[in-house]
Amino acid sequence: MTLQVTTDHANNIPIINVTGQIDMNNYVEVHELILSEISSGHPNIVLNFKKLNFMDSATLGMLLRSLDKAKQQGGLLVLVTNPFVDRVLAVTGLTHLFELFSSDDDAIARLLQAAS
Repeated sequence: MTLQVTTDHANNIPIINVTGQIDMNNYVEVHELILSEISSGHPNIVLNFKKLNFMDSATLGMLLRSLDKAKQQGGLLVLVTNPFVDRVLAVTGLTHLFELFSSDDDAIARLLQAAS
């Protein structure tokens, strides 16, 4: 399965939906989209990995850089996950760095709370 990326907006918050597999060959597409949203004045971002079924260490590095960039701009990058993503983050010891949610609605509610 290839990578598919779409962007929606809810309450002026970008929701980047990632489907399929993300690895060292294609993570740049997602990273550039995140950076574009941040530079466009949207430092609060939902990254929806609900339909992600593979990610590698390059993806994890991209997530850390993206989180750092969002925080530098006063925002937050939150993840909507599935059991696979939860397991990868737990095994790599990164769970504590990200706010994880099971739905876009919960993630957006958290970002709206952070913005107020």
